Amino acid sequence: MTYTIVAQETPAPAKGEPGAPAQGNPWSLFIMMALIFGVFYLLLIRPQRKKEKDRQKQREVMLSALKKSDHVVTIGGIHGIVASVGPDEVVLKIDERGDVRIRVSREAISRVVGEEGQAGDAAATLGQAGR
Repeated sequence: MTYTIVAQETPAPAKGEPGAPAQGNPWSLFIMMALIFGVFYLLLIRPQRKKEKDRQKQREVMLSALKKSDHVVTIGGIHGIVASVGPDEVVLKIDERGDVRIRVSREAISRVVGEEGQAGDAAATLGQAGR
């Protein structure tokens, strides 16, 4: 026994008739994308920029307040004590006796650990590095 399937073509419904494919407004896609971008900007991009601006301001304040005898850590991880501060560079003592000094850019200072007498862990690190 053989079955034959006969396909019958039905004409597509006209544009305004029920069952016709819906035609969306081309502006609705654009408006939806703009709304999504606006939400991302308000929830993600803007707060991140504000935090970065605050960090930059704190860093500038920290670098401007840098003075002799501050215990600092450089971006490269070098612990040292500030021997002198210039407009663009800082001289660091990196051993216990103060014989070894390095000159680094002021922007290379990552953070101030403390002042003399307040940074016991930084002084201990310097003492162990000199041995």
